[in-house]
Amino acid sequence: MGWNPRSSRAARWRLGRTRALLRLAGSPQRAFTAILIAGTKGKGSTAAFLASILAASGRRTGLFSSPHLQDLRERFRVDGEMLARADFVREVEGLRPLVRALHRSYPEAGDPTTFELMLVMAASAFARAGCAFGVFEVGLGGRLDATNALDPAISIVTTIGLDHTAILGTTLGAIATEKAGILRRARPAFLAPQRPAAMLALRARCRAIRAHCVVVAPLGPRAALALRGAHQRTNAALAVAAARALGAEEAAIRAGLARLRWPGRYEIVGDRGPRIVLDGAHDGASATALASELRNERAPVTLLVGILRDKDAHAVLRPLLAVASRVIAVAPPSPRALRADELAERVARLGRVPVEVAPDVRTALARARRGAGTTGVVCVTGSLALVGAARTALGLAPPRRLWAVSGARSFRSVTEGHHRIV
Repeated sequence: MGWNPRSSRAARWRLGRTRALLRLAGSPQRAFTAILIAGTKGKGSTAAFLASILAASGRRTGLFSSPHLQDLRERFRVDGEMLARADFVREVEGLRPLVRALHRSYPEAGDPTTFELMLVMAASAFARAGCAFGVFEVGLGGRLDATNALDPAISIVTTIGLDHTAILGTTLGAIATEKAGILRRARPAFLAPQRPAAMLALRARCRAIRAHCVVVAPLGPRAALALRGAHQRTNAALAVAAARALGAEEAAIRAGLARLRWPGRYEIVGDRGPRIVLDGAHDGASATALASELRNERAPVTLLVGILRDKDAHAVLRPLLAVASRVIAVAPPSPRALRADELAERVARLGRVPVEVAPDVRTALARARRGAGTTGVVCVTGSLALVGAARTALGLAPPRRLWAVSGARSFRSVTEGHHRIV
């Protein structure tokens, strides 16, 4: 969704097109305080944690995340609830005159990409809803991502790994430099602990622009989190650090961490038959974290896996095959999907785990559940597209809300330099 063959690829329009669209829309992003979150692993969970805390503080908060699982409206949330259909339609209709105005005023910019339009939609929807904060998950990289057309009060960088190497660079340092593009001069930058090459690049950028760089340690085991996994303690810690900088009180922080529901991230579903775990792990780091959690299940694991062809399938498969007793390969519902038979061949080359190919997600689920019986575990993983299709096949509705309405209502304003964070 981030590419359009009719978009100008000239450097000045990579962000210039989004900035022009925002200006033509009346600069809705000025109505709220923006927070940007980049990284390879955990940026969606970090964004959701932060949005939950800020909303628990009593201030209306927008959340823009990607990709969605089942419904495009999931990408646009206000206080944890995805946009109502009528509001979504209104925002889409509002884009038509903006695109026409862009063509008239800046014909050399070409057509906007879908992701650029969604970013503008999110800013408009959050301003219209009266949001005090907008939490934005960066799409790809950082420096040239459409979200970087915003002016964040706080920037967050989660764990960095090798991703999108054809676009961002082939080394951790190069990728970190791209992601560091979301940092802002003399403003807070909260960083997850990183491998040395990535941290070196991030710190260099912080020094160059005099950003207030803080490396945040994971939360300890006493903090109550709604999401499972040791890696979520790193994500939650980043959200807590940002929330405190924005003035959130401790009661709101506790409530926000404990109440979040983030589907597709070690989501356990089903009340009959085997335990079904849905997790969108799609890179080596997230697959390693998932494998660690699956070991705690202490039951045979049937792995139902589907991977996009632009991902490192071996990096995803290696840790998961170590805990799997059986594998069912299927193609996710995406034009970028790796064919199921190709995936099965890679599984066979990596280990001795029995593997079979399924023609579609519904068939794969039925086979996995039969084979796992009542005591086994079925884990659906490899891509969020696959997880979304599995949720639909299991009869689960798109996640309308990420948390209950109730929560702490305590908030204070803070001022930092010339920039007031409210």
